[in-house]
Amino acid sequence: MKINSKAFLLSGVILFISQVLFAQAASSGEALEQLVNKLEKISTFSASFVQYAVDQKGKRIQESRGELKADRSGLFYWQTFEPLQQIVVSDGKHVTVYDPDLEQATIQEVGQQAQTTPAILFSGDTATIGENFSVELKSGSADNQQFLLTPKTNESLFERLLVRFEGDNVQELRITDALGQESTMSFIETKVNQVFSPQTFKLDLPKGTDIIRDVPVR
Repeated sequence: MKINSKAFLLSGVILFISQVLFAQAASSGEALEQLVNKLEKISTFSASFVQYAVDQKGKRIQESRGELKADRSGLFYWQTFEPLQQIVVSDGKHVTVYDPDLEQATIQEVGQQAQTTPAILFSGDTATIGENFSVELKSGSADNQQFLLTPKTNESLFERLLVRFEGDNVQELRITDALGQESTMSFIETKVNQVFSPQTFKLDLPKGTDIIRDVPVR
């Protein structure tokens, strides 16, 4: 079964395994504050990752590897390698989804919907997290915490997002969609607050690429 990687990025990223339970659950406001405080320490983020999906029975149905780079100002670069190659790049104004196997690229404007996707964790305004998500601190310790984000809008393409931190580092994400399918992204060799070159979030499409522009006519 092929997973829609574009929907995964634009609306949607995945996993959380709890290890130590809190003796007392934090309130929603406290959980939101703790999550925002952690994310505000991350101005840029980069990592390699292993991504996999499981069906409703828990069977792993797809696995891929890739790399992610993001800037809090709204810039984003996400690439998966074989068997499903895809590149998704946002320059803050437009999102380009390039499928090398199809020699096709789709370009669309970054809309308000981007604030309700997992991308907001790394390349969005953290101040809007509480407006778009209910946040719970599920379990953890000072060195290992997990947060559950539930969208407040019915227009979201996923039902919940779990985020696991080790200290201040994001280690894992898990998204569950409306059909009960889970997509998990485990980060490797994470780096935060490094300086990216201006070319990092620019995508030069190969000559002959079929380009579909999904932007409104003004």
